[in-house]
Amino acid sequence: LLVSLLTAGCGPAEPTATSVPATATRIALGTTNTPQSLTATPAPPTATPVPPTPVQTPLSTATPAPPTPTKESTPTPTQLPRQPASVAEVVASLEGLSIDEFLVESYRQLRLRDPDILFVDGFGDVYGVELDDRFTDMSADYIHETQQLESEILNLLRTYDRNELTTDQTISYDALEWYLATHVRGHAFADLTFLVNPVWGLQDWPIGFLMEFPLENRHDVEQYIARISSLDSWVDHVIERLKRNEKAGAIPPKYVLEDTIDQIDAILKTRGTKGVDAAILDICTNLRSKIHEIDELGEEERESLLASALTEVEDAFIPAYQSLRDHLVTLTSIAVEDPNQWQLPGGEEYYAYLLQYHTGTDSSADEIHALALAEVAKIQEDIRDAAAEVGYPPGLSMAELNQRIHEDTPLITGSALRQEYERLLADADQAAEDYFDLRTSAEVVVRSVRGGPPAYYISPEPGSSDPGVMPVNLGLSPSIVNYNEHVLVHHETIPGHHTQIALAQELDLPLHQRFYSVHPAMQEYDFLAYTEGWALYSEVLAWEMGLYEGEPLANLWRLRLYLLRTVRAVVDTGIHAKGWTLDEATAYLEEVTGMPQNRAMMTRYLVNPGYACSYNVAKLKLFEMRQRAMEQLGDAFDIKEFHNVVLGNGIMPIGILEDVVNDWIEAKLSE
Repeated sequence: LLVSLLTAGCGPAEPTATSVPATATRIALGTTNTPQSLTATPAPPTATPVPPTPVQTPLSTATPAPPTPTKESTPTPTQLPRQPASVAEVVASLEGLSIDEFLVESYRQLRLRDPDILFVDGFGDVYGVELDDRFTDMSADYIHETQQLESEILNLLRTYDRNELTTDQTISYDALEWYLATHVRGHAFADLTFLVNPVWGLQDWPIGFLMEFPLENRHDVEQYIARISSLDSWVDHVIERLKRNEKAGAIPPKYVLEDTIDQIDAILKTRGTKGVDAAILDICTNLRSKIHEIDELGEEERESLLASALTEVEDAFIPAYQSLRDHLVTLTSIAVEDPNQWQLPGGEEYYAYLLQYHTGTDSSADEIHALALAEVAKIQEDIRDAAAEVGYPPGLSMAELNQRIHEDTPLITGSALRQEYERLLADADQAAEDYFDLRTSAEVVVRSVRGGPPAYYISPEPGSSDPGVMPVNLGLSPSIVNYNEHVLVHHETIPGHHTQIALAQELDLPLHQRFYSVHPAMQEYDFLAYTEGWALYSEVLAWEMGLYEGEPLANLWRLRLYLLRTVRAVVDTGIHAKGWTLDEATAYLEEVTGMPQNRAMMTRYLVNPGYACSYNVAKLKLFEMRQRAMEQLGDAFDIKEFHNVVLGNGIMPIGILEDVVNDWIEAKLSE
């Protein structure tokens, strides 16, 4: 999915050369050769901010009526105080609240600790704060305070008697308790995260943020310049984090550091032995291009502000990034030369935590590895059957099959590609009527953009009548980047991200069940498995809905993509739990997918362990839940009602969702 300033969005997607706009929750399926998840192909089912006090969709055996958008009052946005409230002050403000009030306000207070990501994901108004002139504090003291607050809020939550809660409150309680307990458990591993890396690294974060910073008046320009001036202290804090990494033994292989250094050189536009030219840096040219569109500024004012920006870039930004580069160069002298000799710091215990965090389940590395291997074998068999349906001869290798698929797929770009996207979206919207009665009131539209991945998803602005949007790069045919139009539409819109994310925003639920957000640069992916797992489930559901009828080549594309993404869980667990070297993992990928790999493409598995398993485990869990419901309920099973249960309680950890589905099955059986 998606997603991110560096993109997800809602999901984050794999990194691309061109950033996705940082203006709202966005999810992208991925880019060239970046498999996203593992999937099963089960038998088709029998189709038969201060938000208001949370009132959840009842978890009942009846099919609930479709929701209407919540028209809630939101607080007037205000700038956060220069000195945030202390842990003691926040805890005192939460004491004595009703459970409904606590569920909303406690999570809100935690999210306010990182206001930047709220604006990147379009939720500033929801949380009642304005964009200001500071980047989120990265200091060790501030991070420690956030950890303290997480622990204190968890302790407060546990003072409520869970046995006295309603069914809806219990679901919200369990989801928040998982979020808090998982974060608290992660405190022990905080210094092991590779926050500066060439995949989704902190070094890119302020650049992307500033490139999308709203510049509509003088005040905005002044804030933009102030943020540039603050980057020297911000980078100091990042270097402080790197020193803590070093002390904890968390240093990535040398080539990873070197690739990150290359990225910093690209940011600084370094030209051989010559110094950095501030005027040509992106954050300067971006301001220069936009400031001339601000009517309230005279030419003299514009030039004065541009001169101030240039000074801050020269005095703060450039020295800061050069210091960061110098520190990474120092680390290369002590980093492991051969990535095959590198081991994950924190070992088995840390990886077990990461799998729990990313998947939202208690599945072990061994279980996930075995599950993924079994899925690879099954999908390979499905691909052989689908290839025969297309008319390809038996016995083709994956490399040969890849070649045939590319040769036989028409190259579509421009207006013809947009029309195809819109046709597929219209077909999916119509077919969804037989599978969903709990649907978002928001429409979804296709919008052409320049650059970026083939397509991604941006959710509607909360509380607005805006549609969800699937931005599409019409100059980049999906056939070139190993996706096809069908998968992109079904993953990003209907029945995928738009169906789930836009609906969640409209439900009367606590914040943590309504608004999905990730921060790839900080490697924070709370509830990612639910959102991306649903999107992958939706890809198979689209096939079950008949959206591939008469298009066997498109279906073969779909299965081939499944295979590409399934192997990610095998490789992730192979490297971090089975002792695979990077070379062995590369060889496995090339053998199974028939596609060449390189170390740069493999870096994501080293620097973000466990992430690749989140999509896969969640999607398979969804099918496991559905199959269990079908078997136990028999003729009483209704696919619409199942989807009501999965979607109608908002975003949550997959393990909690499994409990919710099991309770629904038991309630149905007792009727």
